[in-house]
Amino acid sequence: MKFTNVKKWLAMLLAVCSMLSLVACGKSDKDSAGDDSKKGTKVAVVFSSSGLGDKSFNDALYDGMKKAESTMGIQWVYSEPKDDAEYEGLISGYADSGDCDLIICLGGSQSSSLENVAPNYPQQKFVILDAVVEGDNIRSYTWRDQELGFLAGFLGASLSDTNTLGFIGAHDIPLCNLGAAGMIAGAHYANPDCQVLVDYANGWAEVNGCYELATSMHEQGASLLYHTASAGGLGILNAGKEKNFLTIFFDGNLNADAPQTNIASAIRDFPACAQEAIQDVIDGKFTAGAIEKGLAENSLYLDFDGSAYQIPADVMEKYNAAVAAIKDGTIVVPSTIEEAKVWKAA
Repeated sequence: MKFTNVKKWLAMLLAVCSMLSLVACGKSDKDSAGDDSKKGTKVAVVFSSSGLGDKSFNDALYDGMKKAESTMGIQWVYSEPKDDAEYEGLISGYADSGDCDLIICLGGSQSSSLENVAPNYPQQKFVILDAVVEGDNIRSYTWRDQELGFLAGFLGASLSDTNTLGFIGAHDIPLCNLGAAGMIAGAHYANPDCQVLVDYANGWAEVNGCYELATSMHEQGASLLYHTASAGGLGILNAGKEKNFLTIFFDGNLNADAPQTNIASAIRDFPACAQEAIQDVIDGKFTAGAIEKGLAENSLYLDFDGSAYQIPADVMEKYNAAVAAIKDGTIVVPSTIEEAKVWKAA
């Protein structure tokens, strides 16, 4: 065989090997597992289309997965869809590989895609965060977001000199309105005369739209704004910083980005739930079903670290009492806006 033919065959062999390496654990955009020789549980993550860099739940889960990689010895890959239409193909791609012990889907916008894909792969284990999808091979995690909204409303009403607060959701849907319901109830619990303005950005990453809505609400007298607008919350944070009104950021601690005006950040512990599911896979204890978490499970909290805003001691004392009352069930926060408008604490 001529030497040129040998080189041609070697080149073809290398190309085939490269293609096979890309197939391992699905068809992800990026492989963050590091050393492929490291053995361990293999996990695939499909992030929300709002994308990494949102300083919100995508970034929080990414950081949690990096921690799981270093502390739990897992390998993981991930995809960043640019549009919701990509979800189903990405989930199917990972499942088709047959090489992933667990596939994690982030966000309720992936619900219908997972519903379509999961029945075709009955042996594949799936987790969806922030939605409930039924299936014998699916574990769903949701949070009582209304409890965070209650705390935001309570603090806002306790600090307000205008008796007006504002709430911005990504969409007018039940998931986003959990926060609105909680904020209305919490505001009324602290001050029955306090009103909450409610509006929607109509998108998960509407930074400019949220900025404009926040500015408008502030002009209507809102002294503090809270949101469930995902990456759009950056617009609210920036508006508060520039126009000097108070904010509470959602799904990530950005207190240091606006330390004088962002008084706290509302945290949902996505990473801990992902790590819980991974550990159950490792231990052979993974079960399907819906798991709901809240303050009582220490999976929700307001984080004050990094904020320079000084909340009066008497307000913090009442705030801590409200947290304790929610945890022990004395306060049950309503989950719809309609219920919140007529809600009274027992």
